[in-house]
Amino acid sequence: MKTVLETIKGFFSSLWNKFSALPKIARIISITAGCVVLAGLVAFGAWYWFYPTTILGMDASHYQGAISWKAIRQNSGVRFVYLKATEGKAYVDARFKQNWSGAAAAGLKVGAYHFFSTSSSGEDQAKNFIATVPKESGELPPAIDIESSVTQESDFKQQVADYVKLVQAHYGQKPVFYVSARMFDLLYDQFSDYPFWIINYKTKPNIKDWTFWQYSEKGKLPGVDGSVDLDRYHGSRFAFYFLSL
Repeated sequence: MKTVLETIKGFFSSLWNKFSALPKIARIISITAGCVVLAGLVAFGAWYWFYPTTILGMDASHYQGAISWKAIRQNSGVRFVYLKATEGKAYVDARFKQNWSGAAAAGLKVGAYHFFSTSSSGEDQAKNFIATVPKESGELPPAIDIESSVTQESDFKQQVADYVKLVQAHYGQKPVFYVSARMFDLLYDQFSDYPFWIINYKTKPNIKDWTFWQYSEKGKLPGVDGSVDLDRYHGSRFAFYFLSL
């Protein structure tokens, strides 16, 4: 009985014999056509992976209740999700564990975010997040949701820096800043080399190098009761793949 290797070898040997039997002009035409097809496949692959595209996502917390992640993955076009994990120094979202495991099992790329509070130190908040969110290969980098009003700008920036330092050291990825345009202006000088996730429900962000855009807070998706926040990733599929941990 022939082995798999012998079968493959026999197939290509037969193919080569048939090719060699062709007239010279036919062989030239065949080679040329093959090169054209190969070049087309390479060009399509390069376009598919490296050309900027729109990858749809969402973010959720316990406010959305029980979510059918299978329905999200199969019927909505959503490919990634950020889940609320923690807030302040002690709060853990009641549905984080279920959402995390469910979304990952459905085949979505998953990330977690922390809702930042000015009432607790950056270190304590980072410890809460690290204790809650697993460090798993293939997941999106951690995100920090900053919506607080700021009274002492220098103290606030130091709080944020303290949080970012610990989280980045633990997960090995720069955290994503979820911010309004106003907060972006406040933080950009200090964190210009970090990814930003911009909130704007009216127009596409007029900001250089944004990474994510939350474009709706009233999205409707199969598998979710009520409204949900919708997001878009800004970049190529290749860059999105390597954005993961």
